[in-house]
Amino acid sequence: MIKDYRILLFIGLLGLVLLGLAIRKGFDEDYIRYQKAYYEALGEDFPGPVVKQVNVKTPSSMLVDRCQSCHIGASNPAARDFEMPLTAHPPIVPGAAEDPHDFNKIGCAVCHDGSSRDLDEHLAHGKAHGWIAPLVSGKIAQANCVRCHAMESGHLAGAEQFEKGRELFLEKACWGCHTVAGVSTSSQAPELSNAGGKYTFDYLYESIVHPKANDANSKMPEFDWVHDHETVVALATYLKGLQKTKLRSEETAPIGYIKPKADEIRISEPSVEAGRALFAGIPYEGSLSRGGCINCHAFRNDEGQLAGGHIGPELTWSIRNRGREYVREHIVNAREHVPDSIMPTFRDYNDAELESLVMFLSTFDYEVASDTKAQMLYDTYCISCHGENLDGRGVISEMLDPLPRDFSRHQFVSAYEERFKHSILNGVAGTAMPAWKNTLSEQDVELLVNFIHEKALENVPDKFRRVEASLPEIGDPDRRDWKNKGKVIQAGDAENGAVAFQQYCTSCHGKLANGKGPNAYNLHHPLPRNLLNKAFLNQEGVTDERLYQSILLGVAGTPMPPHDHLSDQTIIDIIAYIRANTREAE
Repeated sequence: MIKDYRILLFIGLLGLVLLGLAIRKGFDEDYIRYQKAYYEALGEDFPGPVVKQVNVKTPSSMLVDRCQSCHIGASNPAARDFEMPLTAHPPIVPGAAEDPHDFNKIGCAVCHDGSSRDLDEHLAHGKAHGWIAPLVSGKIAQANCVRCHAMESGHLAGAEQFEKGRELFLEKACWGCHTVAGVSTSSQAPELSNAGGKYTFDYLYESIVHPKANDANSKMPEFDWVHDHETVVALATYLKGLQKTKLRSEETAPIGYIKPKADEIRISEPSVEAGRALFAGIPYEGSLSRGGCINCHAFRNDEGQLAGGHIGPELTWSIRNRGREYVREHIVNAREHVPDSIMPTFRDYNDAELESLVMFLSTFDYEVASDTKAQMLYDTYCISCHGENLDGRGVISEMLDPLPRDFSRHQFVSAYEERFKHSILNGVAGTAMPAWKNTLSEQDVELLVNFIHEKALENVPDKFRRVEASLPEIGDPDRRDWKNKGKVIQAGDAENGAVAFQQYCTSCHGKLANGKGPNAYNLHHPLPRNLLNKAFLNQEGVTDERLYQSILLGVAGTPMPPHDHLSDQTIIDIIAYIRANTREAE
């Protein structure tokens, strides 16, 4: 019995000790220490700890803000020279005689985020793991001006970095891929209308600089300008400000709200200078910039010097190679010509803006000297796509789909060299390969074909020879009729072809026949062909016989293997299925 009382006594004493420690910790909170230091700096007696709380009504709840329990001198001009967090907040509106921001009404978290209910410094600054809104400070806090102020257009004093980011979003052509409500409507990349509500500033910054850092499958290119810290900070500040949850109403805006007029001036008269401004992504005569082609595309000046990005094809010869109408259509919707193109759609351009761009592109007139050697021709016209080593890995190749042809494979060059001249002169429909017949002479083309031949076949002891195979005609005996059952070729059946395609082809070409099968990205360059590409499959050179040979014998120098185990009838049925998917409407 005595032992029981001793146990109870021990538990009671332990409880008292823990209670004492808890009370002591309560009097040693961060905010209490800061308040004592604040009054000591003022030379006044400490009146006792106070939890200063500001309640801000939001459309969905009440925002409880206790930040000024630590930042106690935020509204006191006499605390201007105190150390953080005791110092007075600097003016938000530069040059204003009296700053309209009353911290007793708006608190701190409306602008600076964090976890404003907490009194522990670590938690209050939003440093808890997984907290979506960690503290933002300095100019980055301008991202949150949108919560009370309309920032879609116009100027707001004290929000210069946000406004710079808004301009950059247009100048750097981000709008061409990303939808932002009220700004752009593209669906090429993830919508950013609520980017700031979903992601932290650091996440947004990192995703701009290293697009694959948070998504290994991201198709977003790494632009040259991402190494400019100030540019990325301004753009990330703008993106952080894209939030759906706002305080914009007469009832909830702490210091009032005025909805501005959103008038957008557009180019109305086409001109070369207007096209130049659109291409560079800069405003023109008061119009907002909705261009920025130069971020992806390069061009050559009169001396042949390159300027611009290395994401998309060089545009020096675009009008000469493609023609004005093709270029105009391509700007509006590149997928009409190249189904897998990652180029944004620019449907928002009006006729004057489109014509201005075409007019500017038509001014490019650089020409290579007529006596240029093959290496120089290749380096000028081909290297950006096909690469220094002819392996299809040029600086812009990663952003092209289908990928440029790999000429480092001697088997491919030996098997298909007779096609090269036609492909260079007339281009390859449905791909980024343009027709060069208006730019290169016959002699230039011959030099390039010979250059590729020599580079691909040097140090190759035995030239590869491809087996010849002709497309069987209706009524011919089937090649696989080994038991002499009298099987003869019939017209291709698309339904039977669909069944065979699902059985033999989908691992690479995908169930939809779009070249995106489960094994596609594990294969060596080039990737499987998109068999829904109407422009490619309906061009003159892609005959049924060519398809038959590619299926039966494989494509030399590529991952496409031979399928000689299939009967001729099965191959012809598969061709019928492919044709049914890509047949042009009559």
